[in-house]
Amino acid sequence: MELTWVWILSALLFAGLLISLGFQTRIMNKILGFLFLFVGAAGLGFYGYAYFHLHNGSVLAVAKTVFWVFCMFLGRNDIGTISKVPGLSGDGIQILIYFTHLLALFATASTVVTNVGAKFIRSLNLLLIYRRKLTLIYGVNESSLRFAGRLREQEKGIFVFIDSAADAAVNSRILQMGSILLNDESALSPKVSFLHRIGLRPGDKKITLYCLNEDPYANTRYAEQFQDALKEAGIRPEQCRLTMLVRDPAVGGVLQAGEGSDGAFSEVLAMDPKDLLARSMILDHPPCSTMHFDENGCAGEDFEALIVGFGRTGQAVLRHLIMNGQFEKSRFHAMVITRDYSKSAGYFFSRFRGLKDRYDVRFTEDNARSLSVYSWLEAHSADLNYIVICTGNERENNEIAREYTDFLKEKNCRALLLQCSDAGITSYDAHDGLPRTEDPFTPDILNGRRIDAMARLINHSYNLSKGRSAEEDWADCDYFSRMSCRASADFIPAVLKASGLSAEEVRKNGWPADRPEMMENLARTEHLRWNAFHLSMGFEPMPEALLEERAAAFKKGELKAGEKPGKDPEHKYHACLVSWEGLKELDRKEEALAGRKTDYQQLDRDNIAMIPALLREEGSE
Repeated sequence: MELTWVWILSALLFAGLLISLGFQTRIMNKILGFLFLFVGAAGLGFYGYAYFHLHNGSVLAVAKTVFWVFCMFLGRNDIGTISKVPGLSGDGIQILIYFTHLLALFATASTVVTNVGAKFIRSLNLLLIYRRKLTLIYGVNESSLRFAGRLREQEKGIFVFIDSAADAAVNSRILQMGSILLNDESALSPKVSFLHRIGLRPGDKKITLYCLNEDPYANTRYAEQFQDALKEAGIRPEQCRLTMLVRDPAVGGVLQAGEGSDGAFSEVLAMDPKDLLARSMILDHPPCSTMHFDENGCAGEDFEALIVGFGRTGQAVLRHLIMNGQFEKSRFHAMVITRDYSKSAGYFFSRFRGLKDRYDVRFTEDNARSLSVYSWLEAHSADLNYIVICTGNERENNEIAREYTDFLKEKNCRALLLQCSDAGITSYDAHDGLPRTEDPFTPDILNGRRIDAMARLINHSYNLSKGRSAEEDWADCDYFSRMSCRASADFIPAVLKASGLSAEEVRKNGWPADRPEMMENLARTEHLRWNAFHLSMGFEPMPEALLEERAAAFKKGELKAGEKPGKDPEHKYHACLVSWEGLKELDRKEEALAGRKTDYQQLDRDNIAMIPALLREEGSE
């Protein structure tokens, strides 16, 4: 072989080895595992064969074989000695021996480079924490990793994961994302010293904390510990935002700063994981998309839903369908199929008493694949709008969904069929029938500033007389009112669908002046939605005696500042939970009892009238 070819081939081999160091850590770990096994076996073969012949099979042969196999990985060798043994002196076998030693050295170097590189990246990110935007993610799991990966594509800065139970493979994956994992006690139980460690002091630096542990109670504990540290360190609420998965979203009101709250976070988005799933379902597949409307904004049919399963997911699905399935000239109907309704629905209807009384929700304790259920499906196939399968068992969900899809296709049923599970929301293509699963752990859902953009504008429109910015109004907005604004924002696509106009048409031209009947029906629809939201949040109609009592207290100035006679937020009673026609009677009662003039119907009309301005302002941001 010519010298040039020696150089070329050597250079190519060296380059190949260098390039392989750039492989993803999880791939490199698999390669290194194979290399250690291969090189060890080859080394034992070469050295064992050589020393057996050199030392006549004595124990010394074993000792020297093991010693020099270990030395191979340290860059040392005894090739000169073993090459004298017959069978190991030829060029071909010598090439194999040298190549084996090269692979041993490469395996060692790769391990060192990987570990040193990981430590270097971690150290570099820790230094950059002080200068760059910081995102903390408490809880390492498949969902939080996917979320962080997507968020990194849209936002710059340092991402820090915090969790005690993350294995080497997960740590490598975090490093590949350019992020770091903290699993020491100071990170797991944050105090002021931890805040200083991540560069957070009173000033301008801002952070976002995502509590995405699979245990919602752990998320609550961590957020509360973090809040205590923020207060002790004197960190301003404007510096911190929080998104968390919890069992009870009401905890958000305790953590959010504002009037009447001692919270330490300027923005809090607290969601039950099942509510997150149901809300994502509504945003991606709004009930209005299954409805027909006339030129006056009235629905052409009732809304008919079927829910299979009534665990926590099924309960969240029902609440969100009720909140978003209200339209003028339409009634809401839902059939719930569950095997143990009498054992699982007690808490739900004790907490949300108004739902079962106000809406037609029927239950049957049956198997979703029984003959009686299929008879019901056949009888209602022409009326069904929405089917959600959420048994809590992925395999059962898939089987039921496949069978329902085939059956309803034969009946020309137009209902939207979805699966809801921890894996996400699965829909079925109308043409090929193939499943498509959407992950609710997306920045558009979990990033409070994005999902709340329209909600902030809605809240600002309620407070225009105060002459403040949308951000200032949102900062003073209590947690329940923020939830109300979010629900109102989620329903805007339904209002547009009922009007028969696109968002672009309404943004550009406003509402048509020559369609007053349509505008009135949209206001009626808005009142239906408002009622459904409050009932789904556990509110009940205010008893007459309580309204009289609160009206008298209002006249005497005995109610809390800002409270109105018709709303008792502490005990969850609201006088406006009446029909559209009942609002006029309520106006007369409040004026007679409290001397307070109101026009509750006009408030719903105003909510519809402001949509063009909201769309224009959203488009300008």
